[in-house]
Order: sequence, then structure tokens, then C-alpha cells
Amino acid sequence: MIGKQYIFRSRLVSGEIIFKYDLNGFLREIVFPKKLSLSHYMWIGKYLPYNESVINKMKSSKAAFSIEEVPADLSFNRFWTDYKYKVGKKRMAENIWNRMSLSDRVKALSYIPKYLDHVKRTGHDQAYPTTYLNQRYFDS
Repeated sequence: MIGKQYIFRSRLVSGEIIFKYDLNGFLREIVFPKKLSLSHYMWIGKYLPYNESVINKMKSSKAAFSIEEVPADLSFNRFWTDYKYKVGKKRMAENIWNRMSLSDRVKALSYIPKYLDHVKRTGHDQAYPTTYLNQRYFDS
């Protein structure tokens, strides 16, 4: 049974590395990007976050990489519920969602509260869900 998942990003690595932990906090799986150099494999072997306490220490370090926890539910239904603006073409938004990478889904979901706060503070109209996804508002 899977517990938590984390995405490791670095400007030195193209793509993301995903670390999956069990409910006890021990590393169970690593998903590598398609292209990874030998030096990256060696770095991972040296600094392998074998349990969640190690990855949490890495998250708080001031390094040239970032580690972000993957929300447990990355479904389109969660996005549709969290976005709270059910206008436009739902099927079109779902198709966009299904084409997005895991990393982009995490960013899109994580940015919703900040975006909704911005809309509330500025009085701007909230973008249609398809516009939010297509125009990548979450990359702001």
C-alpha cells in the first residue's frame, strides 16, 4: 500500500524523479525520467532518501533542487471541485487535465487556493477552468 509521494525537481535534471513511500514512511519505489545521466544516478545512490524523515530534511535544505509532496488525489474530479467555478466545457477541461503531466497536475491543484485568493483580493473575474489549465495560470 502506498503512503506518500514526493516529486524531486532540479534544473540539472530534465524531468522529475518521483519517490513513493509506504504507510510506515519507507521508500518503496522510485520513478526516474526517461533520460538520466550516470552522475545523477550516482548522486541519488549517495543521498537516497530511504525514508520520509530524510526527504523532509532534504525539503528544508537550501539546495539547487526542490521537493514537493504529491497530493493523494490528483483526479480531474478533485480539480473540478477545488476550482469552484463550474462554467464552460467540462469535457474539454477534463481532456486538458488528462494530457497534463503529474508535475503539472500537482502545480495546478496546489495553486488553486492562491489563485482564488488573488481573484477575491483584486476583484477580477475568475477564469474558466479550461482557460486556467490552457493558459497555465499555475505557472505564475
